[in-house]
Amino acid sequence: MEIPEQNQMSVQVRSEEAGNQSGAKRPRQVLILGAGPAGLGAGYELARHGVPCTILDKNSQVGGLARTMEFKGFRFDVGPHRFFTKEKTVQAVWEEVLGRDLLRLLRLTRIYYRGKFFFYPLKPLNALIGLGIGGSLMTFGSYLYARIVYRCRQAKTFEQWITYTFGRRLYEAFFKTYTEKVWGVSCSDIGAEWAAQRIRGLNLWRVVKTAILGNRQGIRTLTDQFCYPRIGAGMLYEKMSDKITTAGGRLHLGAVVEAIEVEGTTVTGVRCADGRHIKVGAEGCLLSSIPITAFVQCLTPQVPTEVLAAARGLRYRDHITVNLTYFGTNPFPDNWIYVHAGEVRMARITNYANFSRDMVPTEDANGLAVEYFCFENDDLWRMSDEALVELATEELMRIGLIRRELVRDGFVLREKNAYPAYYAGYQTHFETLKNYVSRLTNVHMIGRAGMFKYGNQDHAMLTGLLTARNVLGEQHDVWSVHDSEEYIEEESHRAATVAEQ
Repeated sequence: MEIPEQNQMSVQVRSEEAGNQSGAKRPRQVLILGAGPAGLGAGYELARHGVPCTILDKNSQVGGLARTMEFKGFRFDVGPHRFFTKEKTVQAVWEEVLGRDLLRLLRLTRIYYRGKFFFYPLKPLNALIGLGIGGSLMTFGSYLYARIVYRCRQAKTFEQWITYTFGRRLYEAFFKTYTEKVWGVSCSDIGAEWAAQRIRGLNLWRVVKTAILGNRQGIRTLTDQFCYPRIGAGMLYEKMSDKITTAGGRLHLGAVVEAIEVEGTTVTGVRCADGRHIKVGAEGCLLSSIPITAFVQCLTPQVPTEVLAAARGLRYRDHITVNLTYFGTNPFPDNWIYVHAGEVRMARITNYANFSRDMVPTEDANGLAVEYFCFENDDLWRMSDEALVELATEELMRIGLIRRELVRDGFVLREKNAYPAYYAGYQTHFETLKNYVSRLTNVHMIGRAGMFKYGNQDHAMLTGLLTARNVLGEQHDVWSVHDSEEYIEEESHRAATVAEQ
């Protein structure tokens, strides 16, 4: 069925921002693929300026990987999210949309390793007790050795980057097992740029200095406070979508993109699996936060063979969350725990009762989420929901966190294409896709999956906000939002962040 173009939305524009757009030619139609942080960020910004937009999403509710699911009085995110950003534009949106529903929390995160819990960020006394005096001395000696021997070497892999930066023993204790669980390959097959992006600017000297002196400025992984919506991350995106539709925007859920129609270098329309057809045309534009691989494979006429090969060569990591309802004493005080133990397959454990009591129905209730990472052809992905609930329960018991009889129920969420994978050699495939898509004159790629950039939800939202402003006539280099050399670490950069996911 054909979906007609929309009427102009009746949204009051802030005068100071409207003035910036007075000379810009606004598109007649904006179509956005994906109702996650990027897509809704773009739609929200466009709605404030009275520009019509239509948003399509394959899921039955908004939020993408940041949506919140309800289950028997409990609320579970699709993996936990902290809200922390140095980008004032993003923070302003959070506060504007959520108001008093944006809670401020203290952070508690630990690492489970060899039967013990280590505070993350590392605290010297806790680490000393956990590793033992001998282990601590060997770890520090390994660090000094690495700084002397490897200081002039250029790291090419994740393993080399961590080893050269922290030393071999710290790499094996606090990086190797967890990273290989998340990515499913050896650390020697992951590019060094991934490590540089996620933990750049942190070294052992600064960990010790930070823990002793309390000076955490400039170290991205050491935030000790964060914000969180009262009833889950999805609360933000549900409220944003309400504001977009109230302003006249259209939102179509359960809309799986089947074909993206192209004439010359212009996208003219999108067809969905349910028969919906949305026109775009030369006077409109398309913003896409779906995986860039899927985007390219949906283009019709079909793209050249080498571009299709690049799309098949670029990989994302898939994600499973096993959510359990647990009644009894709170099993742990952490927001979440990183599981570095090789004897279990789970990678991270969350208790949503430690984010907000409004996430659970009663005082003795706990919403536990156990995360696994895999590919869709792995045995984990193929396991039944019942088997996964049993696996998560058994592994929680194995590390001594829960009692089986207190687990009441559970359900499973499977997410494809959750994490862009920076495997060695991925850049060649990515550049091929990026260069091809850049030929399309009315297309803008946004978000983590669309830009194949492993950022956080504030990164993703910022790409949507800035792209919407570009559509309105401004000029922002959206691709630089995720640039690890400037974006993540530097306090002076206007879009720096310390958010984690």
